[in-house]
Amino acid sequence: MGGMSAAPDGDDLVTLAVPADVAAAVKARVETGEYADPGEVLRNGLRLLSEEDDALGDPEVEKWLRAVVAPIAEATLADPSRSVPADQVRAHLAAKRSGRG
Repeated sequence: MGGMSAAPDGDDLVTLAVPADVAAAVKARVETGEYADPGEVLRNGLRLLSEEDDALGDPEVEKWLRAVVAPIAEATLADPSRSVPADQVRAHLAAKRSGRG
C-alpha cells in the first residue's frame, strides 16, 4: 500500500509511494511535455476528480442520467441488437479522423 510523509527539509512537499505503473504513467506525461512536473499531473488529476464529484452531486446531471441515459441503457440491455460493437465504432471514428468518413 502507498504511504505519505512530509519532506525532511520542512518544505510543503510530500512524498507519495505509488505503484510502479502509476509512477510510469505520471513520468510519461511529464516526458511528453504535456505537464511540467509530476506535481502538475497530480494537481490536474485531483481537479478532474473534484469536477467529477461536483457533477455527481449536480441535480441537473442526476436528472439527465435518470431521464436520458438510464432508459437508453435499459433498452440496450433488453435488446442488444440496438447497440453497435466497439470495433465498428472505433473503425468509424478512425475513418472520420483520416478524412475517409
